[in-house]
Amino acid sequence: MKTDSLLYFDKPDDFREYLTELDIYNGWRLQSGSNNDRGKAIEGRSYTRKLRDLFREKNFYHRQVSLPEIVSWLDNMVLMKRLLDELERTMDYDAFDELEISCEYMIRMSKKMRVDYILLYRDKMLLIEYRMVNTFEKLRPTWERKFSELLCYKELMSNYIQDKTIRLYGFIGMFEQDYKISKPKHIEYNRNQVQYLARCVNQFLIE
Repeated sequence: MKTDSLLYFDKPDDFREYLTELDIYNGWRLQSGSNNDRGKAIEGRSYTRKLRDLFREKNFYHRQVSLPEIVSWLDNMVLMKRLLDELERTMDYDAFDELEISCEYMIRMSKKMRVDYILLYRDKMLLIEYRMVNTFEKLRPTWERKFSELLCYKELMSNYIQDKTIRLYGFIGMFEQDYKISKPKHIEYNRNQVQYLARCVNQFLIE
C-alpha cells in the first residue's frame, strides 16, 4: 500500500511532523471561494512546490497536478490533523500509535482513481473521502455522492485486498471563513463532525 500512496505514514506523529515541515499553517484557512481562486493565492508558496514535486516524482498522473487539487489536499490535511488530535485525546496511546495513514491512495487497475485518506489498524482499514461545502443544504447531496464513490472504491479494492476489513466514511466539512469573516456555526459543525468521526474510528476500526 505504501508504494501506491502519494504519502504514507507509519504512525500519526509522522503525519503531524510532516505538516509542521510543510508549514501549511502559514496563513492557511478553510476559506470559502473557488479552488481556482484559492489556488492562485498559493501558487508561489513553498508547500505548493513541494506537493507538485512529490506528485511528479510519484508519476501519479500524466499532467502536472492542478492548483485546485492542491487546495483540496491542504483542506483535507487540516481536517485529518484535527481528527488525529481528537483520536489522541480519546484513544489508548498504544493503539493510537499503531494507526497508519495513507494519503491519496491509487487504486490498482482503476484508471488512477484515488482515495483521499486511509486509516489502517491491524486487520481493518477505513477509507475516508473529504469534501467541503459552503451551505447546510449541500451537506446531504454531497455526502450521497461521496459515499457512492466510496462504495465503488471498496468494490475495486476488494478485488485484491482480502486480508483486511474495509470500512467507509464520507466527511463533508464546511468552510469556516468567508472573506476573512469567521462563521461560528460552520466551525462548530466541523468540530462536531471530527468528534463523531473519532467515535466511529474507535468503535468500528479499533474495537
